[in-house]
Amino acid sequence: MTVICVPIMDNQGISSPISQHFGKTPYFALITFENDEIKDIEIVESLGRHAGGTMTPAEAVANTKANILLCGNLGSKAIRMLGEKGIVVYVGASGTVENAFEQLQSGMLNLADDSAGCSGGH
Repeated sequence: MTVICVPIMDNQGISSPISQHFGKTPYFALITFENDEIKDIEIVESLGRHAGGTMTPAEAVANTKANILLCGNLGSKAIRMLGEKGIVVYVGASGTVENAFEQLQSGMLNLADDSAGCSGGH
């Protein structure tokens, strides 16, 4: 079983638009994927500091059952934190949760590394 996390702007399920600013995302979509099909989608509020919580967004993701993160982009510090927790990060996702999932399945997303990270909070 794989749990895929996607930072999103609002709670519209699989149609939720992806948040292009990981550090300020208000929600995360958690997609449970098993036997080549989506079994469940859960929307959870971000507990990140920018969303009024007490932890970094990377810590919030690490506290879920996610083992993959799909996002537009994120900073190198978050990439390192997530990697240390065993979460594989893909960047380049756009559109909705459904689009990001399709982009992953078709090999359109790139594995994140320090060179893929954004800087200056963008």
